[in-house]
Amino acid sequence: MTRGVVLFAHNNGEIDYIKLAKFSAKRIKQFLDLPVSLITDKKTKVSGLKKIFDKIIFTDTDIESRKYFYDGIDQSKILSWKNGSRSSVYELTPYDETLVLDADYLISSDTLLSCWNRTEDFLIYCDSYDLSGWRDDSAFRSVSEYSIPFYWATVFWFRKSPQVEIFFNIIDHIKSNWNYYKILYQIHSTNFRNDHAFSIALHTINGFTQGDFAGHLPGKMFYVYDLDFLEKLNNDQLLFLVQKENSSSDYIFVKTHGLDVHVMNKYSLLRIADNV
Repeated sequence: MTRGVVLFAHNNGEIDYIKLAKFSAKRIKQFLDLPVSLITDKKTKVSGLKKIFDKIIFTDTDIESRKYFYDGIDQSKILSWKNGSRSSVYELTPYDETLVLDADYLISSDTLLSCWNRTEDFLIYCDSYDLSGWRDDSAFRSVSEYSIPFYWATVFWFRKSPQVEIFFNIIDHIKSNWNYYKILYQIHSTNFRNDHAFSIALHTINGFTQGDFAGHLPGKMFYVYDLDFLEKLNNDQLLFLVQKENSSSDYIFVKTHGLDVHVMNKYSLLRIADNV
């Protein structure tokens, strides 16, 4: 039974997701001691990557949209966003049991190792925690105001099985018919999002009820917005500047120790990666 981690990385002309993936892979090996494979597009130069990644797998991303990328409150750019290949991970992964992470999910503990002790074939986060402690998190609790629970495609684990294969086939179907499903589930965002597609697929495979197909990943899902900054990193200690409550320009320091965190500000994460 083979086990490993898969990262996706598709550069968009300004944000170097490959650099983020390299940085993430080093931390995965440090804290989880697992092989890491990279899924990327055919334009990626592989020079130097084979020393870091167990395997490099090439695929075409079939959905490319545009969205705002923030670097704190005052700076933002509209850039391309390539996020369509996530549903192909069942076929693309070289492992029987796979942990899938976004390149900006910063591993600082061995918490996710206990995935391999679970009996479920699919694990994902539903509940999540903003390190600011005060911002409205309703967009991360349900897909829309009167709709189904929100699940994070940022990190998930699966074991290959017939039912899990069906689940990923459902995601492909949702992706191919996105205009229909976003209306059906009252999703106002114009862009396809893996979080929404995974949430709808879980609702579907559970028979449109609160079923038990997916188990909960170990630990908790912590995140900071792209309005916040990762300021310093020292092994498993992370120091953030997080938006202050009721302020559009002030920040407070938040320090974590031994917590895995989804760092949405790619720019600040790249600056840290450059200096580590």
